[in-house]
Amino acid sequence: MCALLSHTKISTVLVDDEPVAVERLRNELQVFPQINVIGIASDGISAVKLINAERPDVVFLDIQMPEINGFGVMSRLIYQPLIVFVTAFDEYAVTAFEKNSLDYLLKPVASDRLAITMQRVLNRKNEQAEVFAKIKEIEQEKEAKAYITTIPVKTGPKIQLISVSDIYFFEAKDKYVFLHTYDDEKLLDNSLTYLESRLPPEFIRVHRSFILNKHKVKEIQKYFKGGFVFTLSDTSNSRIKSASSFNEDIKNKLLLI
Repeated sequence: MCALLSHTKISTVLVDDEPVAVERLRNELQVFPQINVIGIASDGISAVKLINAERPDVVFLDIQMPEINGFGVMSRLIYQPLIVFVTAFDEYAVTAFEKNSLDYLLKPVASDRLAITMQRVLNRKNEQAEVFAKIKEIEQEKEAKAYITTIPVKTGPKIQLISVSDIYFFEAKDKYVFLHTYDDEKLLDNSLTYLESRLPPEFIRVHRSFILNKHKVKEIQKYFKGGFVFTLSDTSNSRIKSASSFNEDIKNKLLLI
């Protein structure tokens, strides 16, 4: 197996909060003279700094660590090395993880299994980079901005906070945006596009000029060319027609056939 790596130098970082595990893995890696261990980190925070600074080819990364686990480390990297997870999980968990094309080593690391991993280091670099991007995207989504729960409305020198749960719909008209409650409307400073990105999932864009709260919809009727007419439960029984460009999204979000 070493012969397969004879023409390749591979810079490597080891990350594990257990000194014994690090030393054991380092000893096992000595069988492969092409491996050059350029750094060791004992926690997630220092691992991120080390990997981003040194840009190793391969990182042997422990999963379970205090503060930031292995997946958290991956999400914070600005550089994309090949990741080999080292874990104490049982074989069934490892098999499930391997479906994502990541390589895993069980602790304590066995020599023959490590040899297989070293072969995969060469064969899977491009594939691992794609998986890295997917996991990083997932982690970043978890850290995305929280949905807003109130909206500020200016009334002279005062600011009133309107709960989004009290809002029936938003409307853009005459270059202005208004929010509508049960029996009132308020002028806003925000665009519909911005509001759409920050509102919770119960708010649905049904038209270029309308975002409505599905919890305030009293009735839905099918309309011309697959469109819909929404009747709201406000004092005016407001009726809002969907635009054709939004119909598929509306069907998916409201399970409409």
